[in-house]
Amino acid sequence: MSNSPLVPHLRNFTWLILLNSLFSIPTDLLSVSDLTYRIKEILEYDADLQEIHVQGEISNCTIHGSGHAYFTLKDEESQLSCVMFKRFVEGCDKGTLRHGTKVIVQGSVTVYPQRGSYQLMVTGLKAAGDGLLYQQFVRLKEKLEREGLFDVSRKKPLPSFPGTIGVVTSPTGAVIRDILQTLQRRFPCGKVILSPSLVQGDVAAASVIQALQALIGTPEIEVIIIARGGGSAEDLWCFNDEGLARAVYSCPIPVISAIGHETDFTILDFVADVRAATPTAAAELVAPDQQEILASLQSTRQQLLMHLQYRLFNHLQVLDDATERIRMQKQLLLERKKSELSLLEAQLRQHDPRTFLEKGFSLTMKDGKLLRSVGEAAPGDTIETILADGRLTSVVQPSK
Repeated sequence: MSNSPLVPHLRNFTWLILLNSLFSIPTDLLSVSDLTYRIKEILEYDADLQEIHVQGEISNCTIHGSGHAYFTLKDEESQLSCVMFKRFVEGCDKGTLRHGTKVIVQGSVTVYPQRGSYQLMVTGLKAAGDGLLYQQFVRLKEKLEREGLFDVSRKKPLPSFPGTIGVVTSPTGAVIRDILQTLQRRFPCGKVILSPSLVQGDVAAASVIQALQALIGTPEIEVIIIARGGGSAEDLWCFNDEGLARAVYSCPIPVISAIGHETDFTILDFVADVRAATPTAAAELVAPDQQEILASLQSTRQQLLMHLQYRLFNHLQVLDDATERIRMQKQLLLERKKSELSLLEAQLRQHDPRTFLEKGFSLTMKDGKLLRSVGEAAPGDTIETILADGRLTSVVQPSK
């Protein structure tokens, strides 16, 4: 058999079958786009990869004509592609966007599908500066996060229409003025109680805690804003105080953190129930817009009117249908009664004596009574014969 000329062909055929089984098209075949977008969803929906802080050195920074910045963030072992859109570039110190600068960036991990690469979308950037302060910040943040002080599940919702709003900030300066102006414009019927405190310096954290406790002891307070304007990391450092973080965590009233600018983050921002980018934004969050409320009420009024109109039209139609059914039933009943009356009339006509008289029959009466037998009349009796066209009177004669 081994010397048969068919053996090589059989061997080739066997290899073909094997290769075909090895390279058959799988049922779970993905396109490049499918796989890329799955990876994109996994990375971008991971909360641990969103709004993170990364420290590194800037390399190969390019600011595009559109105003967007593209650069690489690297350390001794790795590098990370970064993109920073124009509005964030305009809000940071341009001096930090240069090769070799050590920075701390804030951003979220995203995937750029066209290149199949992941990158960090940077929303904030500042020079690394005092590394010791940053390390203290990170250590305290990680400690409080492990203890659950930042858990979303324990954050309290803001009231929709707060009657009284408490504000912890400096009694002088632009912050309190901006908050009051915003509240007056959006929700003038709300009441504001200012609990003044220091917002910078070594004793500022204790001052903020004291001001917060004063508002907690005021029963009418429904929401609290802790606010301060922008500044350096050192200026805002009092809001990274552990005691303040625990006081806010245990506060029974919803707290809004409004410290610095949009790119500034403090421990207070993470422990508060809501973080606002600026003090003005905090006032907008806590106070409903009266114009929006009026527009919503007007819309609700229109919807109610339309609903009532539809209900009215529906009931009117039901009434019309019922009226038509009653009219038809009445008509049917009337027709039925007419038919019954006609039938009775026909029956009466059949039994009407005049019908028989018209056929040639007659009736004989004596003394107003109908004679049914000849024995009921005697000779000499006067009888009356009723015919169809008149009456005849006659006298009974004895029979011969």
